[in-house]
Amino acid sequence: MILGIDDIVPEALHRKVGWDMRHHYMAEKIVDRFGLVLPRDRELIRQLAVVYVLGGLKAPPLREPEHARASSKTRITS
Repeated sequence: MILGIDDIVPEALHRKVGWDMRHHYMAEKIVDRFGLVLPRDRELIRQLAVVYVLGGLKAPPLREPEHARASSKTRITS
């Protein structure tokens, strides 16, 4: 999905909140990867973009973290 420059954060606030093109492109990838929609998921998209960019990621993760998979293997089934 191609987002407008102010679809997630208003353009007037970009400089104030530190939103740049890395966040913008990450937001586009997040929308595509997780099937999120605007305006309902705007805040979630913004938060994920900030966390992923701060974490140095170039794209949203494709699989669940190791600790999440390990705990699912320890479930007791009847």
